[in-house]
Amino acid sequence: MPAKLNRLNVARALTLIGFLIGLRSVGFTWAHIGDELFVLTADSRLAVTHSWHHYFREVFGDVAAMVVILLILFVPKPLRRPAVWWSMLILLFGFYAPFWVGVPFMAELAAPSRAAEIQHVLMALPPMIGVFLCRSYYFQAGG
Repeated sequence: MPAKLNRLNVARALTLIGFLIGLRSVGFTWAHIGDELFVLTADSRLAVTHSWHHYFREVFGDVAAMVVILLILFVPKPLRRPAVWWSMLILLFGFYAPFWVGVPFMAELAAPSRAAEIQHVLMALPPMIGVFLCRSYYFQAGG
């Protein structure tokens, strides 16, 4: 019987913790939909509410990324391969990078408050640690 406390299970737990923390952020994004404070300003009527469309897309993209990452973390041993691990890393990078990669170029892309920035760190750090903790389980010969 395999040990219950191993790096793969710790990675799974860290990822679940990060995703649960992240649901708060995803919830805030969902709440922006329909909120008059979160509309684009332009002469076009379509452009005004188009930002809501992007919030909607972001929520579903975030949830899809979380589900696929969890599927990857729980695949049976024979399916654990380097390409699967790389897919998980790329999904995590795509999920979390928008929090920080734009900031050096545009201050407006930063989190709206220190509390939001802390939220982003708390939700990203556990899964990012987890993905590297479980790497060896996907790079072993034979899974």
